[in-house]
Amino acid sequence: MQKREKQLLGVMAVALMVGAYMYVSAPGKPAPAPVATGASKVVVDEVAKAMDQARLTPQQAYRLGLLADNATGNPFYGGSGGISLEEDRSLGGPGAEGPEFVYSGYMKLGKKLFAVLNGVEYAIGDELAEGGYRVQGIDRNFVILERTDGSTGRKLTRRVPLVEDDTDKIRIRVVKKR
Repeated sequence: MQKREKQLLGVMAVALMVGAYMYVSAPGKPAPAPVATGASKVVVDEVAKAMDQARLTPQQAYRLGLLADNATGNPFYGGSGGISLEEDRSLGGPGAEGPEFVYSGYMKLGKKLFAVLNGVEYAIGDELAEGGYRVQGIDRNFVILERTDGSTGRKLTRRVPLVEDDTDKIRIRVVKKR
């Protein structure tokens, strides 16, 4: 707890004790005369001074404002545009239950990139033939596929690595004549 929170709890505890004393004391007896009125004023002044010193700096207020603006109800959910770090087993790979995707290369025609997935060329933004996945990014070593989970609305992202097949390589052998 911060210092100001402790001070507020202390003031509330004192007020609660005074209220309890007034409630329990006999109604016919007059309230005892205050012993020293100056002492209570000093305590109130000290509490007010401590509260002024415990105020947030402008930098702290700015940071708290940023955190409040970007806060979500569930701390484990990245939001509607967030990338999930969960492995989407339906995208293929070891232990996958859905269709398996094989990224075998890419082509560049003009300014447009195409990824070859399962023998079919796809550009960025194209929907795959299987399962409603979209190509989000193409790199020479991997392709980023994304789909939206229908039940939760979260976007699941998966990198499909490049798979090189030795049978497709052309082997050139140079033989010198003697």
